[in-house]
Amino acid sequence: MATSFETWLCSRLEELSIDSEVYGEYVSGIIADPDSDLADRCATAVDVLRAVAGDEAALDTMAGELEQKWIEQEKELEQKKIQELEASKLRLLAEKEEELKLVEINKQKEAEKAQARLHMSKEELAQRDKILREYGSVGDSEMDEDGNVIVRAQKTEDLGAVNTNRTQGKVAEQAMREKMKKEHDAKVKREKELLEADRLRKDKSAKRTQKREKQRGCG
Repeated sequence: MATSFETWLCSRLEELSIDSEVYGEYVSGIIADPDSDLADRCATAVDVLRAVAGDEAALDTMAGELEQKWIEQEKELEQKKIQELEASKLRLLAEKEEELKLVEINKQKEAEKAQARLHMSKEELAQRDKILREYGSVGDSEMDEDGNVIVRAQKTEDLGAVNTNRTQGKVAEQAMREKMKKEHDAKVKREKELLEADRLRKDKSAKRTQKREKQRGCG
């Protein structure tokens, strides 16, 4: 897409009876070169055009026109960049606000669920626990706004996942039972050791007492 400067230049060259397709791009390339002063670039471009212009006098103001139009385009491009940057900032801000809204909504939903569970009766809690045990882990999508479990008909391909949950639950329960048994056995063993140590201490104390009594009797 042609820039505003290129559009103007092509029109201006046509007015001067200069081939815009050939010299339009050439002149634009000279003026776009940032390695020299803009006024010098415009003067160089005009010198090129003088070689092909039928009326050189018509080019007397061309250098000033080129410089003015180029500066106008630079300002337009700069303004466009600023507008795009502002639009990007506004878009990011809107996205951030939307994310914060979703976070607040989720927090509110969780708080409502927790509050609802606090007001559930013992029967409701028992029923909820029963369903959880039967169907394994239940996600938020399977609970209503009050924290009640929603039992949905499962597809055949989902049964494997349910069975996996049950198996994992059984394995976890078995591991927990074994751990509790080990802890219980260790506790019993420790208590026996303490009782035995206490018995030995008492025996020694009794023997020392008997020994002292015998010594006093002999005296």
